Amino acid sequence: MITAKKLYSLTTMAILFLFLLCTEASAGLVVERAYIKGTAPDMARARKRISYFQDDKVKTVEPNGNYTIIDLSTGTMIMVNPNKKEYSVTSIDKLVSQMQKGMNKLKTHLKGLSPQQRAMMEKMMGISQGPHARFALKKAREKQEIAGFETSHYIIIQNGKKVAEYWVSKRLRNRMLKEIDKAKIDKFEKAMNKISSQLNIFGSSSLTELMKLEERLQKKGEIVKQVHYPNSINMNGTGSIQEVISVRGENIPTSAFTVPGGFKKRSIDTPK
Repeated sequence: MITAKKLYSLTTMAILFLFLLCTEASAGLVVERAYIKGTAPDMARARKRISYFQDDKVKTVEPNGNYTIIDLSTGTMIMVNPNKKEYSVTSIDKLVSQMQKGMNKLKTHLKGLSPQQRAMMEKMMGISQGPHARFALKKAREKQEIAGFETSHYIIIQNGKKVAEYWVSKRLRNRMLKEIDKAKIDKFEKAMNKISSQLNIFGSSSLTELMKLEERLQKKGEIVKQVHYPNSINMNGTGSIQEVISVRGENIPTSAFTVPGGFKKRSIDTPK
């Protein structure tokens, strides 16, 4: 027989449980990543970047304190410099367009170089001038838990050597999609990939293929960790490591996604 006291206790527990569920569902998400130059996992040298996700907005704080606020609903991007108390506003579409125009000007300039000048510039930038060798994307058998999320391990190989390794988590991506709309983030990532492709100013077929493989991995989930080994494909002479080191739910105040009062608005085209 359930007594009144026991019924009250069960009801209280049920209400508390529902409250916790609602709190978790409405909380934002904070993801901290470490960036290391070189392939030695030395966290003492790591530069950390923190991203906040909530209500289709993403705020990313760089190691120097500057931050970017992206509103995926409106396609607006705000770049803030707290030290100078300045900010600039643009749109993702405008950013892609400006990048494309700038790269087209640079490519036009490169066409005017002699073969010797072009070869010298490619060598200075560490870009491979050798024949293109195809990449192989392999999935490793083992899984690894990183920052509390199980990941699948992928390896990109060229000429029998590792070019890069990636650890991808579907669960972390699904957690992010509670804060941001999938169609909106897919559109944003497509724009960012378009910007990245513009950086291939010499039309390297190796770099084009590597970028496409990375896009394939993005569709499999969130890239939790990536290791790029020193290579002559993407001007990465020293190699690098990027890794998610912490993920937490947090109710993020609306003010975190707005520019503080008193900051001066500057045009992106205005010389600093």
